[in-house]
Amino acid sequence: MISIFIIGTGRLAHNLVNAFQKSTVTLEGVFARNESEAQAFSKKFEIPHIKNYSSIPPNCDLYFLCVSDQAIGEVSNNLKVTGCVVHCSGTSSIETLSPHAHTGVFWPIQSFSKDKLVSFKDIPICIEANTDEDKRLLEVISDSITTKTILAQGQQRQQLHLAAVLVNNFTNHLFTLAQSFLNQNQLSFDVLKPLINETLTKVNTQNPSLIQTGPAARKDFITIDNHRRLLLENPNLANVYEVLTKSILNS
Repeated sequence: MISIFIIGTGRLAHNLVNAFQKSTVTLEGVFARNESEAQAFSKKFEIPHIKNYSSIPPNCDLYFLCVSDQAIGEVSNNLKVTGCVVHCSGTSSIETLSPHAHTGVFWPIQSFSKDKLVSFKDIPICIEANTDEDKRLLEVISDSITTKTILAQGQQRQQLHLAAVLVNNFTNHLFTLAQSFLNQNQLSFDVLKPLINETLTKVNTQNPSLIQTGPAARKDFITIDNHRRLLLENPNLANVYEVLTKSILNS
């Protein structure tokens, strides 16, 4: 049975451990710099809490670094282990783990929360490893929780991450801007939710470029100018509107 050690107690760690506990792996423990969070995590998932780097078991098959991109190098350097050290970043290079002989990347293309633990069944997971043996090991682990394992080397993974930022982070920010604009005008964001749901439904079944609608898509400059007038006192949103309008006009 494959043994896994978890470092970190954030959103990804919560969801990964929840998924791993439904597979056939053995979870050997958890370590985090915030001891109270590590204790709570340990109690929640009923796995051992390791209190310092020197007490981390050195012979686990995999060590999952569920930490921020900025912390990967430091955490990796503090590990004195023989197993495969894996980070879960969409952007960081596998070379960040270079002090270790066995390294890998395990990046689920999803946004996570602690309060809503998700099924990994349909979540694509990008894997990368520095040896064929470690790649096979990561494939086994990935296939145990998802049906969508993707072999993606560094630049490909970074390109996927950039696209993920566009469709997830930027889209949510547009929702935030729209909500703020409506609130300023005593209107409810809930009115737009059926439209949002319909757009997402179409994206799941059709090519996004073929379903683009709106004034820029139909080159309705009268409506565009009306929108610009509505945004005269909101320069930040006006700038976003201009950039996206020009992009659609030029597509």
